Amino acid sequence: KGMAQARSSGSSRGLLVPHACSLARLAAGVGVAHFVALGAMPFPFCGRRRQVSEPEVRAGNDDSGGSKPPSAVAAKEAFKPLSRAEEAAAAEPNACRDEVSHESSGSTSAALDRDAPSAAASAPEVEDGGSSADDLGWVPAADGELLRSTSFKTAVEAHRCMSRRITGGKSLARILAEVVIDDEEKEEETPSLRVQVRFDEGWKDVAESEASQICDQLENEVYQFSLNLRGHEYAFNFTSYTNASQLNIKTGKRRRLRIMDAPILEEGKDNNSQTPEQVLEQRRFGPQSKRGGASQHPIGKYLEGNQHAQGCFREFEKNEAKYAGEWAVFYHSYSFAALIYEVHAAVASVLFRFRSQYAALPRILVHEFHEIPDATTLLQRFNSEFAENKRDHHPAFRKVGISAMSSLVSTGPEACTARVFVSGYSCKDVGFLNVLERVLEALHVPKDKVTALAGQIIKLSEKHGLDVSQFGGKPCKSQKAGHLMQIFVKRDLVDEIVYAAEPYGPLDVERMPVSRWCDSDASFARGQVRIVAHPKLFMQANCVRLHVASADPTFHRNRQKFQEELIQLILELSDAAGREEAATSIWGGTLPSWWSAEDQRRQS
Repeated sequence: KGMAQARSSGSSRGLLVPHACSLARLAAGVGVAHFVALGAMPFPFCGRRRQVSEPEVRAGNDDSGGSKPPSAVAAKEAFKPLSRAEEAAAAEPNACRDEVSHESSGSTSAALDRDAPSAAASAPEVEDGGSSADDLGWVPAADGELLRSTSFKTAVEAHRCMSRRITGGKSLARILAEVVIDDEEKEEETPSLRVQVRFDEGWKDVAESEASQICDQLENEVYQFSLNLRGHEYAFNFTSYTNASQLNIKTGKRRRLRIMDAPILEEGKDNNSQTPEQVLEQRRFGPQSKRGGASQHPIGKYLEGNQHAQGCFREFEKNEAKYAGEWAVFYHSYSFAALIYEVHAAVASVLFRFRSQYAALPRILVHEFHEIPDATTLLQRFNSEFAENKRDHHPAFRKVGISAMSSLVSTGPEACTARVFVSGYSCKDVGFLNVLERVLEALHVPKDKVTALAGQIIKLSEKHGLDVSQFGGKPCKSQKAGHLMQIFVKRDLVDEIVYAAEPYGPLDVERMPVSRWCDSDASFARGQVRIVAHPKLFMQANCVRLHVASADPTFHRNRQKFQEELIQLILELSDAAGREEAATSIWGGTLPSWWSAEDQRRQS
């Protein structure tokens, strides 16, 4: 559990590369070769951070409608992407009835059209490199390279860089285009991380000036050092972030230390840079999926007869109408990764006040985002490293990035949101049970309990109707293993964590900056995006709001109860000390400013 030596990736100070919202101009103005050359520059997370003391309540839907199960399906038949002609047909109202074959009243079609997944393809598989599969290559490696090997250096650098960019009313694009201020000014305006010391009566903050000195040492990768503070000589040891300590040289008294994120915003402050006029304009444009006169016929075509699925989409449409003013929306389809997402959500509920009853959580390991914290950096890495090596299926890409469409009626490229809802996307054959055990280990479940807990989780999933056939358990009775996550991103955060993408992940220059596209009244019926699913933002409801729907009516109806019982399984294996160790590890070496060791659900 000792600290691994931090990788040296260059200074975080100096020339800043352009943000995603400037990438279109960059690609057009300096050429692809120059753009790719910029891709290797280190660039820690510099976005406006909207951390609040208590995440807002997330809204969700709980439609419990049902439909008769289709015929049995197999999990391994390849999914055939939509061609341009098929995309056009999906949006054509006159083609709907002729291409849909029906079972009895109230049932869903087993084969929605001649080119849709067949009755044997409810869990389609995407070829390696496919841009929308929920590939699990991002899970922690089996070689022990888990969260325990992260460093204080990267945690301190990431937090300080985030803090420097918190400026009222300025877009991130404008900030990154400005001349970088000198180091002295940076340090004066940077909120320090808080360092706490454990006394008999509890944790207490050290003075801000002392905390700054300690963090300076950590940022310089010095983990054992001495400082003279208040006339006393102290020896500090940060070689293990779960057991950091200070030693009074004279008295020999040793006390535990921990590092907390500094509160960047006042409690509950939203820091929205949109003007009232801009919000009203977006509300006038209306729900994103209906803008630009986009045809709504894909919903009727692919979900005809499936009352439950239609109900889920109606709830999504209501959410779009409700949040149109201040939020852009995206849709992430997945299937067998659902169990991993649900485990993430349960752990985040206990440790970080995430409202898991409303949505799952695609990523939770914060330290995975220290090197790729935003869309700009992800694109740099894509062009310099991933473009010729698995593209958006590269494990480093998938650790931080998820694929999404931009509308409920998207017909392409490659995927139709309504068409894939029932079956979802799945990755190629992997050892799913092994994946689950590795995730549990990364979340600090005791090693001798991992196998038993994995078995309990699979049994619990079967009880509530979640398909765990790829984990050695039973499929859901309806054979509808698909799930759809509705992801609302605050409009002034869109360029920071989202970029417009072509299939397989390259930049779609025509739709950049993506925020301008999302703020328009254009049709969103075509267009993929990639989203950096940063847990610190995805767990903050004033940054990102999540809703989820499951194609299987039973699991959709039971999901909240499933989360409650899953959380209890996890709580039975933890105590206060174990929760603090796990939270520090998952959060990337620090803790949220409001964190305490009790069950955080009571504070959400």
